[in-house]
Amino acid sequence: MKLLQKVFIIFIGTIIPLNIFAVENNYRNNTTGLITKIDFNLSDTVLNDRVVLELDTTKIGEVDSLETDSSSKKKPLFETVVQYNCDDTIVFSLTGQQVFLTKNAFVKYGETELKAYYIELDLENKEAYAYGIQDSTGNYVFTPEFKDGSEEFTCKELKYNFDTGKGLVNEVITEQEGGFVHSQITKKIDDKIFYLRNGKYTTCDHEHPHFYVKMTKAKMIKDDKIVSGPLHLVLEDVPLPIGLPFAMFPFSSSYTSGIIVPSYGEEQRRGFNLRGGGYYWAINDYLDLSVTGDIFSNGSWGTYVQSKYKNRYRYSGTLQTEYHFNKYGDKGLPDYYETTDFAIRWNHSQDAKANPYRTFSASVNVSTTNNERNNSTSIREITNNQKQSSITYSKKWADSPFSLNASLRHSQNSRDTTISLTLPSMSLNMTQIYPFRKKGKSSNLRWYDKVGISYSSKLENRTKSGLKESDLMSSSLQKDWINGYEHSIPITTNFKLAKDLTLSPTLNYRGVLYTRSIRKTFDTDAKNDVRVDTIQGFRYAHNYSTGASLSLSPKIYGMYTFKETSKVAAIRHVMTPTISVSYTPEIGVPRSKYYRTYYDENQKKDVEYSIFEGGIYSTPMGAQESGSINLSLDNNIEAKIRTANDTTGLEDMKKVKILESLKFSTSYDMFADSLNWSTVRMTGRTKIFNKKLDLKFNGTVDPYKLNANKTRKIDEFGPRLTQASIDLGFSLSSKDLNPNTKGGESDDDQPEKWRDPRYVDFDIPWSFSIDYGWTYSKTTNRKNISQNLGINGQFSLTPKWKVSFVSGYDFDANEVTSTQFTITRDLHCWKMSFNAIPFGEFTSYNFMINVDSSILQDLKYEKKQSWQDVRF
Repeated sequence: MKLLQKVFIIFIGTIIPLNIFAVENNYRNNTTGLITKIDFNLSDTVLNDRVVLELDTTKIGEVDSLETDSSSKKKPLFETVVQYNCDDTIVFSLTGQQVFLTKNAFVKYGETELKAYYIELDLENKEAYAYGIQDSTGNYVFTPEFKDGSEEFTCKELKYNFDTGKGLVNEVITEQEGGFVHSQITKKIDDKIFYLRNGKYTTCDHEHPHFYVKMTKAKMIKDDKIVSGPLHLVLEDVPLPIGLPFAMFPFSSSYTSGIIVPSYGEEQRRGFNLRGGGYYWAINDYLDLSVTGDIFSNGSWGTYVQSKYKNRYRYSGTLQTEYHFNKYGDKGLPDYYETTDFAIRWNHSQDAKANPYRTFSASVNVSTTNNERNNSTSIREITNNQKQSSITYSKKWADSPFSLNASLRHSQNSRDTTISLTLPSMSLNMTQIYPFRKKGKSSNLRWYDKVGISYSSKLENRTKSGLKESDLMSSSLQKDWINGYEHSIPITTNFKLAKDLTLSPTLNYRGVLYTRSIRKTFDTDAKNDVRVDTIQGFRYAHNYSTGASLSLSPKIYGMYTFKETSKVAAIRHVMTPTISVSYTPEIGVPRSKYYRTYYDENQKKDVEYSIFEGGIYSTPMGAQESGSINLSLDNNIEAKIRTANDTTGLEDMKKVKILESLKFSTSYDMFADSLNWSTVRMTGRTKIFNKKLDLKFNGTVDPYKLNANKTRKIDEFGPRLTQASIDLGFSLSSKDLNPNTKGGESDDDQPEKWRDPRYVDFDIPWSFSIDYGWTYSKTTNRKNISQNLGINGQFSLTPKWKVSFVSGYDFDANEVTSTQFTITRDLHCWKMSFNAIPFGEFTSYNFMINVDSSILQDLKYEKKQSWQDVRF
């Protein structure tokens, strides 16, 4: 055998010592007769001045073909190459079966990787031993990092067998589906099963967690569950007297069915309760179902069924139903009563990529009138008096102007319990086409090239207005529902007579189809009243009209330029006056075809009525001769402001809108015998103070006086302000005052600063908005003024302390509107929140400290008082 040789290899200016115990190639093992061969290959690649060695262990134990036959060949010690390296030294034992790697050592065998400060590799027993090292501060560095496929963890000390997959680990930390498992001693049985002693389970990602469940002994099945013996809760290293003799923590990367634990509470009206308990069923990867319920000590109960579904790139949605039976008061007493409520909520959306020509969507929110007031704990749901629903289907045909839309609609008012249903509403439309224009032609158009034809139609069946929720199920399709079909064919074109002068003639055909019509007669034998007879059967009515309009809409510019030394460079005023004249000749089906008269004995005159009176659409009427002149004037004012550093006037200037729009409009009826002028309408809007103040205002002026009784207008000029409103919206935040604001500092980030009582930090992220509305109306002699104020805002004392509030004031009722404020504190892995409605009908509060992770969502403390507790 050759003697020990110490070889120094100089590579890229670095001296790396290698202690190599070379074995004579023809050394024969006296007991087995095997020739031992160990090949060390120096890699051609050197990364970070580190030499990478490959030990071809598949050749260890090979038998010379001249000495033995192929049948006696022994299985290789390792099935693949073992790769390893380190930053310091690699030492081999005299037998060559042990390798010692120091400083940032690395070993890879197949998919198994191991990193540590020190690794001892036993080739004969296929084992590895690794540990880290303490630095000058006592903290462990270069601790073992183990990876085997998808399994990864770090620990303080490790012993692992590559052949059996078993191992013994000290102070290991592993992550399991959002949770973290700490163990003082872990025994790895195989790729799935681990035994733990003195373990911790937590959702806190700190190395030293803020809270954990202390487990004396436990068994962990990877991607499945942890089964533990006696355990108790530890908060900030303080053991709490909260424990269990055993427990199971399930976790899985896929949906898992299981029991939903209810929450405990108490109400004054319904007593003690358990809420939200039930079962969750993970049907498959696309669909789930949960069934939960509430139960109260006074006999009230409720049940909820919820399902979520999702088919990626096609559609997704949720379906919720709930039913409640409530008892209030004591049975046998006058104040005792029972209620039943239900609700159905369905949201469905189609992915935009699913089908470019066909879409289906649904947004359904249907419930009984008092469902939210009796059963909800959300102030927004309780104060929402209007519910709406729609289910919509639309289809477009490729390379075609036609499209189809169908919908079911629902509207419900909780204040007056009225309900409106439209079942169904369908429309078939054709976008405008130009039948006389050659395909692809877009310039040099003649008058006939501009002739456009479009088509629109709709079919509806809906309830009459004012139908009560209680009368819906007993409603009659003939008496309480109205329906019909309408279609129209407009034909339009236009001619440019001058630069801003356009002539636009039109021709329109309109028809309606009803399932019934009416006849009216005055019945002198029945209390001198009008009798209405309904005639069932389809009845079609149509009419047509034509007309033309001439419009002139120029733009007038005005500019005022200031001196070069002025901050304001110029102010520009743009006026857009519009004058249009329209005329419609008397044409169409005779009026007598769809209108009848009866003689009213009380009024002693003939009364005209439409045979389609009360129909879903208006009665088609032949056009009477009419004409009007429409006038409007729109104003826009902008300023050019020089920048602060611009003294030459050559740089780009900043545009500031002083008045975005100020518009006046009115019209004159040329064929009316009196009151020819319509009201003058004024609207305006602008944003000032760097767009922080949003101002909108409008008003209506009637040009005619009222009679002596102030009940109707007379044909005498006397302008009156009949309506006006002002809406102000102002918002401001810390970023607006200081664009460099990055947010407050946490208590942990600046401990010295917060300990100093003289220190006050004004650099706090905050936002604030206020909305004010003022409305004035006086159409006759009665004046009405209403005002309302709404405020909301939020601010962060630190990134972990946040406060938000919502409030307002109703000037008509002279009271503060619903007020709510919320305080939240981020406790890293915990969250604290306090929500309160301090006064009013829905006075309540809710204080809760809970784990931030949904895995341990039931680990919480909650103290609350519902608005139902103080309501009688």
